[in-house]
Amino acid sequence: MYAAVLHEFGGIPRFDTFPEPEPRDGEVLVEVTAAALTPLARWVASDRDFSRGREVPFICGTEGIGRREDGSRISFGVSRAPFGTMAQYAVAPERFCTPIPDEIDDVTAAAVMNPGLSAWSALTWGTKLAPGETVLVLGATGVAGRTAIQVAKLLGAGRIVAAGRDEAALATLGEYGADLTIALGQSDEDLGDAFREAAGDAGFDIVLDYLWGRPAQVLLDALPRRFMISSETRYLQLGNSAGKEITLQAGALRRTGVTMGAGTPPPIEFICDLHATVLGHAASGLVRVDTEPVPLADISPAWRREVRGRRLVVIP
Repeated sequence: MYAAVLHEFGGIPRFDTFPEPEPRDGEVLVEVTAAALTPLARWVASDRDFSRGREVPFICGTEGIGRREDGSRISFGVSRAPFGTMAQYAVAPERFCTPIPDEIDDVTAAAVMNPGLSAWSALTWGTKLAPGETVLVLGATGVAGRTAIQVAKLLGAGRIVAAGRDEAALATLGEYGADLTIALGQSDEDLGDAFREAAGDAGFDIVLDYLWGRPAQVLLDALPRRFMISSETRYLQLGNSAGKEITLQAGALRRTGVTMGAGTPPPIEFICDLHATVLGHAASGLVRVDTEPVPLADISPAWRREVRGRRLVVIP
């Protein structure tokens, strides 16, 4: 079969031939119809620590859409090494296969799964969003950030603040549910003032950070400073596209009542239930992602591209 095959960690996958997988007990064979090119797929291919013990060569892709042998449409994930989802065929654990509503096409389903699961898990399992709370999304103009805004709205957030680097995209985020936007391209001083004004005396209940780097550092220095704190800021670190490191003074954490981390992974059963939830809301149009289909044969040039605001979806 043909697949997106990685021959070297940190390299570019190639359109290449690869042995077709044979399902083992508890697995199903899937004819793949769409697989999103996600940040997670890139991390697995670029960093051995993210590869879950995979050795090259292996097929790229961590989740996909396809058809079982009986013709039924499913979303699936966690393909057994060395197989992945950017191929004509994949294998997947039976328990990670979720039926797809007829109302959603394969490309949309593939695009929404990763950001939808990430945001829904972060706001329910990770931070336990309560109705009426204030949510700040750092990196709101990307696919993950836009999806997080929509999910926060669906889950009952009282106020959603969206911070991003693309000012043209920021202007559209009210359509997704943002109540206030902050442009990250301004000076540190002005950005800090903007964060402080948006936080007010109560601060942010939840921060979903897809950026890290400079935006995170300015934000943490700008959070309300008080020693008598009535509520904490639950800060979930989800990405580092703006930088891998920050300089953080200890006092910034002690004064602001921040709890920070990536959270503990939810149980498998929770994730499987979320698959159906995300697909259902996407099918009804309540969660939407802009997409761009690309042929599997074009995986190398597609991998090299920097695309913002929409998700590339590989079509075998």
